[in-house]
Amino acid sequence: MKLIFKDVKLFTLLYFLVFIIDTFIKNSQFRFSFRYISKTFLILILLLFYIVNQKEKSVFNYRLVLLALFSFIIGDLVLVGENTTKSFAIGGVFFGIAKAFYIVRFRNKKDFYIKNLLPFLLFCFIYMSLMMNFIYSKLGLYFIPTLIYLFVVLLLGQIAYLRKNEVNNLSYYLVLIGVLFSMASDSIAFLKSFYDSSFFYHKYTIMLFYSLSQYLIVLGILKENNTLVTS
Repeated sequence: MKLIFKDVKLFTLLYFLVFIIDTFIKNSQFRFSFRYISKTFLILILLLFYIVNQKEKSVFNYRLVLLALFSFIIGDLVLVGENTTKSFAIGGVFFGIAKAFYIVRFRNKKDFYIKNLLPFLLFCFIYMSLMMNFIYSKLGLYFIPTLIYLFVVLLLGQIAYLRKNEVNNLSYYLVLIGVLFSMASDSIAFLKSFYDSSFFYHKYTIMLFYSLSQYLIVLGILKENNTLVTS
């Protein structure tokens, strides 16, 4: 069993097999019983994959990743239940906490030039404008929490963007793409909840982008220290 978690190719097969099973359960009559197991298991094996392979230079960074993944697990469990705005909000709190842990983990210790950040700031402006244009009228009491969550989402994106030249290119792009997939998952979830309940095949795309994001972010963290076996 440990061999599966030590070899990235074998683990990748296991991870996406669990994702396929979870997707099947999500869209079947067994959703509210077995999905507590399948969805939790997806992030749990990712957590084990990280623990087995990590060689963090800082115990603090190691704990941050653990706390992030545990927070995602709790958020997932909340969202498995009834599909209501309240459960979406509570799950969002734990997801926001998890992303905050990632923000601290990926923090940039060096100064950066503002001109390097301008392309991402433009992206942030366009993203926020489009999102609020679609969901603003239906947010109601969730307006402030939504703004806070989107701020955390964009701050994580900014921190991931500024990692360039701080880590090797493979780690940088894996984490950055993972964060972008996470933003895609969050965006579809918001639009499904506050704009169109059938938006962009959300029953499949939210979990697809979420699973990809978690996988790529953790893989990027491990590649930062070149700890994985790929053969």
